[in-house]
Amino acid sequence: MSGGAPLAGKRALVTGSSAPLGAGIAARLAADGAEVCLHGRDADRLEQERQRIAATGARVHAVRGSLSSDAEAAAVVDAVQAAMGGVDILVNNAGGESAGGGRTEWLDVDAETWNATFNSNVASMIRMIRPFVPGMKERGWGRLIQLSSVSVDTPMTLIPDYQAAKAAIRSLTRSLAMTLAGTGITANSVSPGLTRSHGPERWLRSIAGDMGWPEDWPSLKAEVERTMIRNFAGMIGEPVNIAHVVAFLADPRADFVNAQDIVADGGH
Repeated sequence: MSGGAPLAGKRALVTGSSAPLGAGIAARLAADGAEVCLHGRDADRLEQERQRIAATGARVHAVRGSLSSDAEAAAVVDAVQAAMGGVDILVNNAGGESAGGGRTEWLDVDAETWNATFNSNVASMIRMIRPFVPGMKERGWGRLIQLSSVSVDTPMTLIPDYQAAKAAIRSLTRSLAMTLAGTGITANSVSPGLTRSHGPERWLRSIAGDMGWPEDWPSLKAEVERTMIRNFAGMIGEPVNIAHVVAFLADPRADFVNAQDIVADGGH
């Protein structure tokens, strides 16, 4: 959706926004008029992204912290509340790769790894949803948007813990929408296909040598798109492609879209 500033007066928190995907989402929401709070663990990248968005004239804050425990997440929540006074749009983007690495076979993933992957991808979202929902209910409006993955639909024998965690995100989003029926709050998820961010780029670079691919990103991207990408768009996604989908779900005019997972993968 375009035109005007559809998110004027709204406050948005994007977790994991010191990384390219989250930063791109935050920038798009700010462009649509939202007051935005960035979140991440890398102080330097977080400040760099804050300055970049602030240069556009947007109101933007940055909160550093981990979401890996209840206490750490509570500190993040307190800092966000102090910065903005509340959250109307929560984009749960923070998460991570498989705690066992990107090439772990099913039977090699131990219980500790499963738990760690679920904690970083699923429990982290729950720690953000629970404290911000009451305020949304009081105001009669809110958006809860979770980032899942298209890998849920095409699981492999590798990284089963990661894929299962992303599937759980879709499930918790739908049950959350049912729980919040009639409150004015919508809950949806977005499942990107292969999109440039730190994790996917790191993975592609890690296999480039074995595949005989070039190492510089523009050449590597072109080679991957030529030989590996099978989506109809013939491309690796960029953060802006996913940010547009999130912005659509955040828009007040999307209040009839609820309990859905939107796949953005170029038409795999």
